[in-house]
This record gives sequence, C-alpha cells and structure tokens, in this order.
Amino acid sequence: MKNKLSTRLTPLQIYKLLPKTNCKLCGHTCMSFAIKLLQREVTLEQCTPLFNDPKYAENLKQLQELIAPLLSAMQTLIQIDEDKCIGCGNCVIACPANVAIEPAVAKGINPRTTDVVFTVEDGKIKMLNLDKCRRNPPHRLNCNICEIVCYSEAIKVIA
Repeated sequence: MKNKLSTRLTPLQIYKLLPKTNCKLCGHTCMSFAIKLLQREVTLEQCTPLFNDPKYAENLKQLQELIAPLLSAMQTLIQIDEDKCIGCGNCVIACPANVAIEPAVAKGINPRTTDVVFTVEDGKIKMLNLDKCRRNPPHRLNCNICEIVCYSEAIKVIA
C-alpha cells in the first residue's frame, strides 16, 4: 500500500510557488494565504502579483495545476472513487461523526438513518451528509480516518 500522506497537498507546497513578498495585497502574508487557499477560504485570484507580474507566470501555471483537485473535490476535500470501492464499510464504522450520530455503527451495523456522513449502498460507499463531516466548518478538523481505513484506496483526502 502506498504512503497516503505523500499525496496530500500542504501549505508549504503552495507557499513555495507564491511570490513570497508578503505584500499583503490579499490581506494575508504569503504563508497565511497558502493556508487559507488550502482551506478554500481565499481564491488564487486574490494574489494579484501572481496574475499581474509576468515573472510569476510559470509559478501561477504550476499553482493552478497543483490546486486543481481542490476545485473539483467535494466541500470536505474528500474524493471518492466508486470504481475502487469494495463496499467493506470500514469508513462507515471508523467515521467519528457516523458513530456520534448513530452509535450502533461502531459495532459494524450499517446506519439506518440518512443523517450520517457515510453509508454503503449497493456495495459502494456513499456520502450522504457533507455538512456532518468533521472536515467541514465549524469544526475544520484535519480528520482523515476514512482515508486511512480504506484499504482499496477509494477515499482520498485532498487537503
């Protein structure tokens, strides 16, 4: 199995491609901007030097490629590849939000309510309530338990 942590996007990867001038035209230092970009609290366009100064053109192109998965991922920054899912239900059982909503899930019972984050339907994982995921505001926790327990690598935490 691959090291899943190596596929995660980090603020430092973004920071290295920013102008690193700390001009604060966006209202942040470059490192703060990188963190907020990763959390999708700002947009790349808010870093005006990247777009206005030709010397940053290559960095802009690289940044756009780097953050493309962020723009396509679900609100929780989790991508699910249903083709890889084997329907084992590990993510359903391990999800702290699922267990808090329906404690019987911790015993290996598929949720009977649709209030949970994950469930298995027709042998495939389904995300039901993105707003219940601990990666979403207001919690914004760096939870990746679903990815860790997914042996088929169908769940990928983007950031």
